[in-house]
Amino acid sequence: MRQTDPVADIHLTSVIDGNRPAEKPVVKPRKKARKRQVRSKPVVAKAEAVTEDYPGLTVTECAKACNADGCVISGKSFCGHPRKGSQCDMSDPAAVGRLHRAQKQLALSDAEKRFS
Repeated sequence: MRQTDPVADIHLTSVIDGNRPAEKPVVKPRKKARKRQVRSKPVVAKAEAVTEDYPGLTVTECAKACNADGCVISGKSFCGHPRKGSQCDMSDPAAVGRLHRAQKQLALSDAEKRFS
């Protein structure tokens, strides 16, 4: 038979039973707090003056240059007003550019009315 060491048996049984000697808890050192950077307030750009590419253009009315013969925005005989169901020819890049400028003019004029 094999001889067993009584000290080794005690160690093994204490590990199995969970009777371990109390160990000191491991404390991780705290990280240094970073200094907070003071953020400056964002600079708010002043609203640019409304550039009227199409004088007289409002949400409900066409531009002054529009008449029965044609529309300034579409460049054709039909209306290209952005808020009146614009039938702008999307294959014509110049007409699309005029439509976008008219939309921007209306948006800026609406914003001026709301915030003034």
